[in-house]
Amino acid sequence: MLPYPFNYFSSLIGFRKTFANRRMLSWFQLIFTSVFLISLSLIPVAIQTASLTSYALDTFVDKAFDTLDEDVMIDLDHHAQMKDHVLTTENPEGIHHNAAGTVIIGHHEELKLGKELTLYFDKENLKITKEGKELANIRYQAIDQKALKSKEALTKAISKDWFQQNRLVISLFLVVSAGFLFSINFAFLALGASFLLYLTKKSRLFSFRTFKECYHFILNCLGLPTIIGLICGLFGQSLPTIITVQNILFVLYLVIIFYKTHFRDEDFRN
Repeated sequence: MLPYPFNYFSSLIGFRKTFANRRMLSWFQLIFTSVFLISLSLIPVAIQTASLTSYALDTFVDKAFDTLDEDVMIDLDHHAQMKDHVLTTENPEGIHHNAAGTVIIGHHEELKLGKELTLYFDKENLKITKEGKELANIRYQAIDQKALKSKEALTKAISKDWFQQNRLVISLFLVVSAGFLFSINFAFLALGASFLLYLTKKSRLFSFRTFKECYHFILNCLGLPTIIGLICGLFGQSLPTIITVQNILFVLYLVIIFYKTHFRDEDFRN
């Protein structure tokens, strides 16, 4: 018999073998294998996150760009100047109020920020606040004179600067969030399917007798779908696509094994 983990990987090849080799691993090995399969799914997410150059700020700060209405953009385009990452404006007022919040353009002495969502374009950085709390403080880098010409260009520049200056935290958040989703999906599939199979333990039609062998069998069935999902992710597929591929292949794998074995051992007797 092959040592762990080679005995697990050998169980992934051949439908009958996947069913038959459901009693080889200990609980510790089963738990380690579960963590390993979840980690495999995270590899494409980590690679895709590492290659990002920007991420939408309004994903984290709800409706952050709704304050940039037509009046604000006209003021930025006609009166604001960005040179050497320093913003100046010819408009001494430069304060715009709208339904979404407030936009302040240019440096203002002794400025008190309100509770509403506020975008404050100061000399060297953009401050985003709400209810007295600073949500973001972004130094001007990608935000240049061209970015002030249109809302689309400005929002892209703001998001890029924000992401580049908070890359580690945002990347970690994205990977942890993806890990949470994969874990929930994995637990739903593995534990849910194992429990349903365990309910058949008293049936004379099937060979399942303990929850451990049910869970072991489900992990065997999840191996190849997880690897194929990993490959899809490495080719640039999104997280929802990876999960969908994994789930569909898992169900298909179960159906084929049932067709081949009827969930009965070859020496099974009624």
